[in-house]
Amino acid sequence: MSQISPAVQPEPARGGQRHPHRRDIQGLRAVAVLAVFLDHLVGWPRGGFVGVDIFFVISGFLITGLLLREYERTGTISFRSFYARRIKRILPASVLVLAVTTLLASLLFPLTRTLSTIGDALWALAFAGNWRFALSGTDYFQEGTLPSPLQHYWSLGVEEQYYLLWPLLMIVVLGTAATLRTRGRRRRGVGRGPLAVVVLALIAASFAWAQAETAAQPAVAYFSTASRAWELGLGALLAIAAPLLRHLPHAVRPVMAWAGLAGMLASILWLMPGQAGFPAPLALAPVLATALVIAAGTGREVPGPWLLENPVSRYLGDLSFSLYLWHWPVMVLLVALTPSDGIRYFLWAVLLTFLLSAGSFHLVEEPLRRARWFRAPRVAGRERGPVRVRALVSVGLATAAAVAVVVASVTVRSDDALPTAADPLPAGVGAAAGQDGPGGDGPASVTPESERAGAAEGAEVAPVTAPEAECLGAAAAVSGEACDGVLGEQLWPSIETFAADTAGQYPCWRSKGQPAFPDCRRGDPQGTLRVALLGDSHAASYLPALEAVAQRQGWRLDVFTGFACHWYAHDPQDNCYGPLQGATQRLLSAEPYDAVLVTSSRYDDSHPFDERVDRYERAWAPVAARGTRIIVLTDVPATSEESLECLTRVGFSVTDHDCGLPRDEALTLVDPLPHVAGRVEGAAVVDLTEYFCPEDFCPAVIGNTVVYRDASAHISATYARSLTPFLEEALLEVVDG
Repeated sequence: MSQISPAVQPEPARGGQRHPHRRDIQGLRAVAVLAVFLDHLVGWPRGGFVGVDIFFVISGFLITGLLLREYERTGTISFRSFYARRIKRILPASVLVLAVTTLLASLLFPLTRTLSTIGDALWALAFAGNWRFALSGTDYFQEGTLPSPLQHYWSLGVEEQYYLLWPLLMIVVLGTAATLRTRGRRRRGVGRGPLAVVVLALIAASFAWAQAETAAQPAVAYFSTASRAWELGLGALLAIAAPLLRHLPHAVRPVMAWAGLAGMLASILWLMPGQAGFPAPLALAPVLATALVIAAGTGREVPGPWLLENPVSRYLGDLSFSLYLWHWPVMVLLVALTPSDGIRYFLWAVLLTFLLSAGSFHLVEEPLRRARWFRAPRVAGRERGPVRVRALVSVGLATAAAVAVVVASVTVRSDDALPTAADPLPAGVGAAAGQDGPGGDGPASVTPESERAGAAEGAEVAPVTAPEAECLGAAAAVSGEACDGVLGEQLWPSIETFAADTAGQYPCWRSKGQPAFPDCRRGDPQGTLRVALLGDSHAASYLPALEAVAQRQGWRLDVFTGFACHWYAHDPQDNCYGPLQGATQRLLSAEPYDAVLVTSSRYDDSHPFDERVDRYERAWAPVAARGTRIIVLTDVPATSEESLECLTRVGFSVTDHDCGLPRDEALTLVDPLPHVAGRVEGAAVVDLTEYFCPEDFCPAVIGNTVVYRDASAHISATYARSLTPFLEEALLEVVDG
């Protein structure tokens, strides 16, 4: 996000005159922030996210122009003055939003999400939020989690990291050019040529890096400063070329401006979230279109496009920084109070966003930008003494106090957030916990909160008597109305901890990039029935129940679960090709397996449906030909962010809620594995859908148990354990049959 302040520095015209500030750029800011706002609020236009790319170009142009004018006027660049200006324009409003958002999150969010928000705020305060989200975007165990109310701060991180180095590079290049220049050459414009060459080289390098990173790690590329620097660099190049752009014929300027504006709008309507090739090379479209508009308005003496220069657009451009800062926290926090698919939500989101933005702009952003105590004293025309930062100290102390209040409230709340001896987990749900949960050989990315939850679940628990035992978790799906109200308002795992409820699911996990599955065996190591579990994270989610079945039945259970390890014929360059090759060799070893249990996420769209079916069949056929029984566990029905947000909403009731999805919507994405089973001799299907979707609805809570821990349909470990008796019965029918 750019430093979106209305106080755009005017460009000096020839002859020492000054043009008024760029009204067309204020209009560009309005277009950009409205695109982002509408995309986030109503999901249209889908390419509204390119508003950030527009801001990057604007920021590169304005900041570089400011620094060049200072250098041409004084022969140097004052780093102290530059960073003081950046601080007073960026920090007051951004710190205010961080403090308010963190405080409200502590009141409205569950414990684990509150702690995550505090972490996001600290990263954002250090202008490193982009790397926080780049890292979490590559963490498989963060997939499907509810959005952070501070996620949009990533763009501020990109800009401020860029401007940490850019003024230094400019002074080095300009100073070197000045040293080498011929005596008598005019000082105005000195060094622009060499600086343009350096910037062109940096643009080329950054764009090349962005293309490589987009192909290899698109989630990282989206947030990466190195992959976004070329966009700011193009804006900088426009500022360097400003003397040349002033000679553009007046007749072509309107054509350029409207063509650029059309290109921006086309990009906003055409690009889609998650589209392959973004940010490079696809971000070229909005970036070049924005550059065309800026170039058309540089040095002109005629009005620009009315769409950009009307009073409404200019005012929205003035508000754009505050609008950007406030809109996302308002939308995310508001979901805790009202459903996000109702007209009330949309009206409140619009009203609160604009009221808070206008208040922030007029009462914080502008007054502090103009305040005299931000300015360094001057003596004999020269700067002396440190920049006064009383406002920053005040804001910093207020933020520290806010964080302290939040941490204190979280500490108090955490005493009741996890199950205790006075509030035990039911034995029917937690009996298998703690054996191989987090803290043992599980994945390192499991959070400390999940470790605490796993430890609590492994503690001694009180027994549950009938009819309560028949109403816990999956049991309630078949008990029906007989379970209504039996367990009251108690919920397992708690709202505070359900997102981290993974105990026992990932002790055998193969992370992305690991060359092979870990050697992992569960159940009875000496068991005579050899069974393998093979698949992705949805297969791993079943492990607490399958391990309990293997222990009770004396099976030897070998586990092959890993990142994107769908058991089909992968291409050699695929992430799980090597590990699956090794697993297949073990399945075809001299001692054949009796059965292979397989399941995979219905969300996989790496290949068209029919091609996936063919690939699965090719992978299974050799193993089935050896006499191994392949047993498909149907994938769990889909869920949604709205279903999980519903659980965390203020006023949520375990016994009276509508959190979940209609059955037909939850099963819209077709699971290909049952189709494959019909084409492989001896394959069988175990369908557990009835335990997730009793009747025509798939609730987010069944039998006082949270079904899913994230929006990617990873089931909670607690609900997985509640499936044990039903999964055992279904598997025995197949194995013994």
